[in-house]
Amino acid sequence: MRMHLTKPLVTKRLVLRQLTLEDVSEKYVAWLNDPDVNRFLESRFSKQTRQSVGRFVATMNASDVDLLLGIFLAEGARHIGNIRLGPVDTAHKRGTIGLLIGDKQHWGMGYATEAINVVAEFALGSLNLHKVQAGYYAGNAGSQKAFKKAGFHEEARLSQQWFCDGVWQDGILACRMGAPHA
Repeated sequence: MRMHLTKPLVTKRLVLRQLTLEDVSEKYVAWLNDPDVNRFLESRFSKQTRQSVGRFVATMNASDVDLLLGIFLAEGARHIGNIRLGPVDTAHKRGTIGLLIGDKQHWGMGYATEAINVVAEFALGSLNLHKVQAGYYAGNAGSQKAFKKAGFHEEARLSQQWFCDGVWQDGILACRMGAPHA
């Protein structure tokens, strides 16, 4: 069974929907190759192309445990980033959230927090998960702020987990819990 949405997730300013191959634009690929955007992404270690990104989107869309959503502005339908829920572990009722605001014009405007919040609510509510978690570099102030504002708290710190900008950085594991489940 593929993981998919029956309808988009909608907030006041955003529409989150599953990406299609038609969404794999030159602009999207350029985000992934931009050193400012990919600074804290593992994808920075290889050049991205429309073909490689298209394969990734197709793989996510065929997945039983992952949900990849594009983040689009409600007004104008501009694609500004992506958010992934997955892998989802149904046996242990938990999932992981990762995101990217690729359009730098929209950094610092609260869109990441808004997207994280609606996906966490979907995961904890509609999917009946007990816990959603996220991992990010300690030096990634944007992610730290967005996840905290979306109700996540630091659960663990992994010492010197990532080598970035010429230095070792701790890895942060943050989580948000849902209602207790039996």
